[in-house]
Amino acid sequence: MIPSTPRRTWLFLIASSLAYFGPDLLVPAAWAHTHLYLVGSALYQGMLVVLGFGFGPALCRAMAVSPADASFLDAAIERAGAGLRATGLAEPPVRLFEHAMPFVLTAGLLPRQCEVFVSTGLASRLTPSGLQFLLARAAVHATLRHRLAALLPLLVFTMLLPDPVTPATWLATAGFLLPWLMLHWVFELDADRCAAKAVGAGAADALREGLAITHPHPAWLSTHPPLRWRLRAVRANA
Repeated sequence: MIPSTPRRTWLFLIASSLAYFGPDLLVPAAWAHTHLYLVGSALYQGMLVVLGFGFGPALCRAMAVSPADASFLDAAIERAGAGLRATGLAEPPVRLFEHAMPFVLTAGLLPRQCEVFVSTGLASRLTPSGLQFLLARAAVHATLRHRLAALLPLLVFTMLLPDPVTPATWLATAGFLLPWLMLHWVFELDADRCAAKAVGAGAADALREGLAITHPHPAWLSTHPPLRWRLRAVRANA
């Protein structure tokens, strides 16, 4: 979910909570632990995940607040996109939205319907090379392998892990999160490598610039790979 106005944020949270928890509130308590209901609930939640990805661009457009005047940022985004297209990296549509928080998101289920959402609070603070690197990473995240890497672990987590909160559930969750983190690191490093190839010289500085804005907190609080790994991947491919 992209950051938006309080009204739109609350509407989204209420609607999504009703969609997710609605069946549990409507069915009789006697059905709640039957095998048929548990299977149906898992399928329903999996369907919500797929629909969330599929309708992600439309939901983000509904949440986004159009900037009052961002023509200079639109021009910078267009220049960065032109540079990326010259390298052969397909660029999904980029939408700028008004928000002070530095934020970028690639939304969509299939590559051809993906869109990239960038906040004015991020785009206005980046240099042209920093913006180009950020858009290159967003374009890589719109490829099929990256969409599957984002979708499939979430489907597994939603559909296969048990719902009751027990010690076994926590162990199963911890056992799932470690392989997910490793997979996440692999694809984040892949995005860095591909973006470095598109941007060329200066990619390492662009990476540092983007991280200084989007991840100012201590590195151990981030789910991204260690910075030294990312810099090594970037420098080897720039």
